Order: sequence, then structure tokens, then C-alpha cells
Amino acid sequence: MSRDIITLPHLRTLIGLKVRHQGAVCVVVEVLESPCALVLEPQVPAAMMVDMHGRPWEYGQEHRVVPVLNEDRTELHEALLDLEILD
Repeated sequence: MSRDIITLPHLRTLIGLKVRHQGAVCVVVEVLESPCALVLEPQVPAAMMVDMHGRPWEYGQEHRVVPVLNEDRTELHEALLDLEILD
């Protein structure tokens, strides 16, 4: 792996980037600091969530978290490398 340092400011420049994750088109909406990860939001209509009585309550959106580094923190995580950049 390259010894280039990945920093949060570098990762935050990815916010708004369209990617394909496991076949779904997603947008990077946030960067988590610890553990370092990208938060993706699939580009599908929000689904209606219901309360415990089955009444409509609010719209919810699925989010996906993709780790940036592997468990050893020595290489990029395979899930990150599998992202297809669409922009």
C-alpha cells in the first residue's frame, strides 16, 4: 500500500460523490471519524416508517457504512476498494 496519509479533510471532499455500492447507486453523505468510514445513502425514494401501532410516522432512508481501513488499519478496506465511482 502507498504510504500516502488519508486524512479526514481529504475524505470529506468525497461528500456528494455518486458511487455504486453492491449494485445500488449511492451518494456519500458523511464521513465518520472513529472508526473511519464513509456513510452512503442509496438514491431511492424514502420508505414510510410506522410506529409500534402500525400508523405512518415518518420517512426513513437507509444508510450504508463503508469502512475506509481494514481491521489492522494497514490497508484500505476491501469494501471501499469495491466502490465504483460514477461521477
